[in-house]
Amino acid sequence: MRGSADRIALWGRSLFERQRDPVVWAGGVLKAASVTLGKSPEIQAALALAVDNTQWPEGRVVFDRIRQRGLDKDKPLTAAEDLCFRLAELVAKLAHNTAGPPPPFDYHAGWQVGPIAYRLAGELKDPALRHRLAAALDGWPEAE
Repeated sequence: MRGSADRIALWGRSLFERQRDPVVWAGGVLKAASVTLGKSPEIQAALALAVDNTQWPEGRVVFDRIRQRGLDKDKPLTAAEDLCFRLAELVAKLAHNTAGPPPPFDYHAGWQVGPIAYRLAGELKDPALRHRLAAALDGWPEAE
């Protein structure tokens, strides 16, 4: 990683590490994205998971469901949908990790929420989506 990519990665890490409720926060970012991209049953499951901490131990199950849909060759996702599904996967990973059942997902999964949302905003170039994502993230990286 060099230059801009380094800056975005560091921003994503810093952004995630400032969150008091990372699962709820990531769910809010996913919600902002899904307004534009629609809410598939898998995205709905991730959104429901994010707001109900009693369901967080089901994060791995929800992740598997999202991943299966994302890999479905019969119904391929657009680039923007793929990014939204990746956000949903991160919500599920964070819920699972926060709930604590082993084995955990990668400890740094949450560092990707900001950078994926940033890429999604660039992919669609929709001012309303960009505004919603910026609000959910509390802004964009410097020099934006």
